Amino acid sequence: MFLVIAIILSPIVLMIQNNFVYSDSPFLTPQYSSVRVDQILVKDFNYSSNDNIYIIASGNYSQILDKLNNSLHYLSPDSKLITPYEYLKMFNETLQNYSKPLIEEIYNKILPLHYLYGNLTFEKLIILSNFTYFMYQLNVSYGIPQGKFNSSSTQAVLFKQIFFAQPGSLLEKARNASLYVFRDPFILLFSFMNYSNTSLAYRTIMNFSNYSYLIYLLTGKSIPEVALENPYVYSEKLVYSKVNTSGLSISNFHKGDQWLFIVQVPSNESLQNIENFISSINYTVTGHLPVYADSASTTESDLRVIDIVTILLVAILLSVLIRALVPIILLIISAVIGLEIAYTALYISTFLGYSIYYISGLVIPPIVFGITIDYSVLFLYRYFEEVSKGSTFPLDKAYRNARRAILFSGLSIGLGFLSFLISPSPLLKNIGIALVIASLSALIPSILFMKSSLSVVSIKYLKFPRKQLPSSIDIRQQYLSKVSRKSINYRYIVLASMILIAIFSYFVFIHGSTNGDISEIVSPNSKVLVGEKELNNFFNYSVDYVIIRGNPNQSYSQIYSLSKYVIDKGGFVIGPAGIGRTLLNTTTELTNFFFAGNYTLVEIYISSPVFSNQAINFTENLIKMGYLVGGANAERVDIIDNTVSIYYSFVLPVTILIITLYLGLVLGSIIVPIRLSLTLLLSSLFGVALLHIIFGSVYWLSPLIVFAIMYSLGIDYDMFIIVRILEEEGNEEERIVKSVESTGLAVTAAGLILAGAFMSLVVSNMRFLQEIGLAVGLTILFDTFIVRPILVPAVMSILKKYNWWPKTKTKS
Repeated sequence: MFLVIAIILSPIVLMIQNNFVYSDSPFLTPQYSSVRVDQILVKDFNYSSNDNIYIIASGNYSQILDKLNNSLHYLSPDSKLITPYEYLKMFNETLQNYSKPLIEEIYNKILPLHYLYGNLTFEKLIILSNFTYFMYQLNVSYGIPQGKFNSSSTQAVLFKQIFFAQPGSLLEKARNASLYVFRDPFILLFSFMNYSNTSLAYRTIMNFSNYSYLIYLLTGKSIPEVALENPYVYSEKLVYSKVNTSGLSISNFHKGDQWLFIVQVPSNESLQNIENFISSINYTVTGHLPVYADSASTTESDLRVIDIVTILLVAILLSVLIRALVPIILLIISAVIGLEIAYTALYISTFLGYSIYYISGLVIPPIVFGITIDYSVLFLYRYFEEVSKGSTFPLDKAYRNARRAILFSGLSIGLGFLSFLISPSPLLKNIGIALVIASLSALIPSILFMKSSLSVVSIKYLKFPRKQLPSSIDIRQQYLSKVSRKSINYRYIVLASMILIAIFSYFVFIHGSTNGDISEIVSPNSKVLVGEKELNNFFNYSVDYVIIRGNPNQSYSQIYSLSKYVIDKGGFVIGPAGIGRTLLNTTTELTNFFFAGNYTLVEIYISSPVFSNQAINFTENLIKMGYLVGGANAERVDIIDNTVSIYYSFVLPVTILIITLYLGLVLGSIIVPIRLSLTLLLSSLFGVALLHIIFGSVYWLSPLIVFAIMYSLGIDYDMFIIVRILEEEGNEEERIVKSVESTGLAVTAAGLILAGAFMSLVVSNMRFLQEIGLAVGLTILFDTFIVRPILVPAVMSILKKYNWWPKTKTKS
């Protein structure tokens, strides 16, 4: 029956990768500020939700353009090819549109001076046509104050009154009184020294052209002549000369024989479409979505290799450990059935709205293979043990004893992953569902398939090619017995050593750095990585959208500081306080363009490609400064920060609490669950420390997955020992040694197999999977060969009867 089920379910396993999700988008909810910013952009500022694909191509411009146009059909109909010239045109038009209010503002300030300039040119003509009257004005203005000219005219009398009534120097009083009486600015071109020379005065007026100087004398404003003559043209040139300092030119799109083209696609564009498009053009491509498309392609090829390597590695380990053909075949079939059940359950869940995150899908094979074979090995060796003892119904007895330990352990693992399901993080919930399904899927084949198979397979076939059944006692038992006795004799030294290891591991853990670099989730030879590096020589900008609540007139100083910060860091802005790399010291008419729905928008162009470490760090700094930030970089930061924070502050503590409470209820002991949690913490910290020591800066999810897997799968081996202790008789130390010895073969075999299953991830082309595979594999080996046979006996021998407190009965 199980073989029929395996055949029926096999197509699902073969096509499950087509249902994997690689983008963070399905896990972005309004709890993230970046999502709220995107909603504001769409609702209040009429922005469309698009992504850019960057294409770097070598060769003839026209041929490249034709090839790209011919390949656009692979993408959705809404996709649009933007040539270098079109992008520059659109960008400059955008800047010019935003520049118009600035132009109008400057123009309106110059306009009164322009009118004054027109009046002055007209006044010059009037003076020349009636120069005698102008000389009269000069004599009144500069002759009367010196007593060199006298007149009884009304104007002269009024001049004297104004002159003597004013404070200031003689020249200031004379000029002010003259302007008041005659209202002729040309008076200011003369003084007490040169007013009386008629020919000189005439030549001065006749040749005068420096109206900027005269207007400066009148208004105190220094304005160039060209601004006075044509204020609007001057305002345009002034604004554009500053606004166009963004640095964008054709050189950002063309270097040598290379051209940069941009294809704009909907943000929900199919990754398969993008992969088909990339394959059809055979150019260097990068960008937000191409990264995910390349990751999908790498994952697809890796998954096939990982599955094959897992089966081969497990088969080799089983051959060494069991050395009997039929049991090995049964164990591998059991694991394959478990994997098929897990993937089928995942596939069915997609009809209920579940999205299979690719990481969730990738960790399932090693988990299911490892756990299923672990449980099946435990069952198998209990069966061999009962047969060797000559039990009347060996299979039934082995089934009862193994089932208890398997169900106990399986439920413990499932509960360990349960904290993911109640997590407020959508991504952790997604991974948690996959982990729970993986852990529970292992129970069916390891219990039911193994019982069914062993009931129909003759003992003689289980021996083949050996003459006897694989023994549950071999040299490893002797080693484990000796090691556990030594650890009990030197219990305090063992405990102190492990505490030092824990302290060292914790120190490495808290000082270790993590990253969200795209190089972690694609092949090291990926074209998108090449594209990202090459993009630095072209249009190497990514965009952040900053939203500030309230009227920009009230928060202008904050907006100005933000704009200055961006420009100082090599970027440029489009917002109320800056256009390009031009800062606007005071509010302008431009403010209205960036204010809607009680929100102010500032577009920030970061001088680094999207998802690069520099862009991520820059965006992270903006968020730490208290701004609401949107865009692809901000979404990435939100996903990483939120997931990591929730895991360590909520999921991990709840996992420890659930496991402790569950084991406490089942075992009736408080001490055993606490001791188990602490030893799991040691193994997890050791694994993460190894991760940082080996790889340095690691992918942000790697430590989380090491903790998650060890805090759940690590329960297995401890429970095998605990359950066996409850079955043994004698004093506490003897029972501990006997349990380690009797479970040693199963535990070490299970540990080697589970470690081997995870080590298969090392063959992946993705560094992220290599980190997980190596770290989890080494951690399991540490837990199997150091923590369980050495530390656990040492601690339990120190606690003795208090292991089972508050119970006093220690015999099952």
